[in-house]
Amino acid sequence: MPTSHPDALVGSSDICGQPRLRADAQANLERILCSAREVFGAQGLDATLADVARHAGVGVGTVYRRFASKDELIQALFDSRCAEIESLATTSLEIPGAWDGLVHYLEAISRRMADSRGFGDILMDARFTSDAFTRARASITRSTAALVNRAKDEGTLRDDFEISDVPLLIQTIKLSQNFTGDDAPEAYRRVLGFIIDGLRASRTTHRELPVPALTTEQLDHVMHRYGSGPDGPC
Repeated sequence: MPTSHPDALVGSSDICGQPRLRADAQANLERILCSAREVFGAQGLDATLADVARHAGVGVGTVYRRFASKDELIQALFDSRCAEIESLATTSLEIPGAWDGLVHYLEAISRRMADSRGFGDILMDARFTSDAFTRARASITRSTAALVNRAKDEGTLRDDFEISDVPLLIQTIKLSQNFTGDDAPEAYRRVLGFIIDGLRASRTTHRELPVPALTTEQLDHVMHRYGSGPDGPC
């Protein structure tokens, strides 16, 4: 009598009509997704499915049975990231002051990029152009636009700022995080502080920057690593 594969589906369906996974298959799926978040978060999107499988402690065949390609796995992670960003936008819109809500949103996204390289890569990587990615990015754009327009209507955000400027800001933060790396993981917050002050409609003063400037020793180390590393200008 043939035995079912550990990743096989149970015959019954869930309330949405989708076939339910066996308990062990569901555990494998959750392990793969958790490992993918950690691997892509640490290595960026150049990590392979073999890297994910090794981190998850499963065979690479198990990963391929759940996801036909790396892009499909990234799509699953992107879906969860989109939901996270939508939740951030909703929370930010509920903050009484429009300016405070926009700042909260920018700081929260920047923090998530600092905690996970994969988060920023998924947001900014133009290689992913499927309909699903396009719809998700459009949804993020609408949520972000609501925050931007609310702050402009309030008169606290400079009126020449456009929604298309947001990816430029995010990319600037991402580059600063890559530049300082583990030598000064919080240094990006200074860059964000300068950006936020520059976004104000009226600037009679400025916020206190949340972290100190790099020391000479830190800067020397960062410049040496950045210039000689695989991603450096050399």
